[in-house]
Amino acid sequence: MSKAVKDSEKAKLTITIDAKMKKQFAQLCEDIGLPVATVISALMSQAVRKQEVRISSLDVNGFTPREAAEILRRWKSYQAMQKKPYTTENDE
Repeated sequence: MSKAVKDSEKAKLTITIDAKMKKQFAQLCEDIGLPVATVISALMSQAVRKQEVRISSLDVNGFTPREAAEILRRWKSYQAMQKKPYTTENDE
């Protein structure tokens, strides 16, 4: 169990970020019902506890950039095949 941090032991953290990002993050925090400071503090505590910072490179569909590029390549190949008329060796 962690003990409560006294106000005298707290420190302020000031960062500069994109205004749109700040608004979107604040909305996310509001949607989950937690203050921004609490979420940031929890993320920092987790990073220190685990000694790692995880930043995902997955896109909105859960694919890595390499996987997304491969899917796009295959999709374009499929679309190109669909544009070709179907023929057989016996067609004249």
